[in-house]
Amino acid sequence: MKSIAGPLVIAVVLALAGAASWTLGQTEQRLADVHRQLATLQFVAAGAGSTEVEQALGFEQRLPVIGQEASSDVRDVRATSAYWRSDYPSIAPQKDAGGGVTDTNPTVVFLAANAAFRASQSSDRLDSLRKLDTAVKNYADVLKGSPGHLDAAYNFEYAVRLRETLAHPKPGAKMAAVAPKPAAVDESGADLPAGPTLHGRPGGPPPAANMNQFKIVIPKRGEERKDAPDAGKGGAKIRKG
Repeated sequence: MKSIAGPLVIAVVLALAGAASWTLGQTEQRLADVHRQLATLQFVAAGAGSTEVEQALGFEQRLPVIGQEASSDVRDVRATSAYWRSDYPSIAPQKDAGGGVTDTNPTVVFLAANAAFRASQSSDRLDSLRKLDTAVKNYADVLKGSPGHLDAAYNFEYAVRLRETLAHPKPGAKMAAVAPKPAAVDESGADLPAGPTLHGRPGGPPPAANMNQFKIVIPKRGEERKDAPDAGKGGAKIRKG
């Protein structure tokens, strides 16, 4: 009986280890998929995918290190996708009863600070000043938790200077026009989403430009070049004078 019990216990342990490894592998694959969507600027799909991964996390969340990293990774992706979709209200760090930030995820706290700054870009001066105060406080919270965060330090100083400029405007100065919020984009069947992305605003011709004066030249295929070998070659230059 003892000779059977030992191998049986080992087999059960190996089966449980194999099942755990397979589950972790599936979770890592789903996380890789949402990161790919985020890298290719498919923010709507990345946000939806991160929510599905979070709901699918089971015993992985209870693992000491792996579970915490997976949950933090999912939050990072969801917050990043929400930020670039201009869904600023959904990016909110965890706070205590007194309003202090208790969230230890530096990515989420920094994105929340950036979202507060973006929300401050209003045509109303008083509203912008009030929201800039929130942005400055949020950047300070980021630096309290991550003193070496260079981007937060730069943005903190910039937000402080911008607030001082708005609080004491020069005579005759006007506020810059606020860019309209991008509309929701259907990313199905599109390589890249339309509207502003983390790479900036999409380029294009000036509004008043007449594009009919520009001609698009398409290179000929190999067999076409054989039929017309002289195509593209200019005539002999005639010297003047």
